Amino acid sequence: MEPRQLVVMRHATANSGGGGDHARTLTKRGRDEARRVGLSLRAQGPDPERILCSPAIRCRETWQILAASLGSTASVDFEDDLYNASPDALMRCLADLVDEKSVLILAHNPGVSVLALEFCRGHRESVALLRSGFAPASIACFSFEGPWSMLSSTSIRLTRFKTGRES
Repeated sequence: MEPRQLVVMRHATANSGGGGDHARTLTKRGRDEARRVGLSLRAQGPDPERILCSPAIRCRETWQILAASLGSTASVDFEDDLYNASPDALMRCLADLVDEKSVLILAHNPGVSVLALEFCRGHRESVALLRSGFAPASIACFSFEGPWSMLSSTSIRLTRFKTGRES
């Protein structure tokens, strides 16, 4: 069986305030960050075939810009359960997947960073890397074998981490 790929991503930098949290839009910096992430995934992979995305405007905008840079036509699901989701809620969304080989989950902190840290439990170097900060537009790429429903820290390994502060 070919390994499955998971990209855990925090939305890009958003404006503060104005219209409520759900309606916050990306800053110019955020749009640049999303573009860089798309180009990075295009160059180094993985190219996700399915996207699970929070419906918040900043997440939608992050995905639109990332998809254009990546050249992606992946299926995207805007899941209400991903808005400010806990790591457990994020895991439940992933556990419902069946056939997908590569997935990007795009949501909010602290949920995404805690989920990525939980996946790295027991791997000291990976934990240290992630503790350096999960800034806006950060991605943690993972690989694992087996069904999505069996995803855990013992079945998954970090293959790449790129903080949103990197250019």
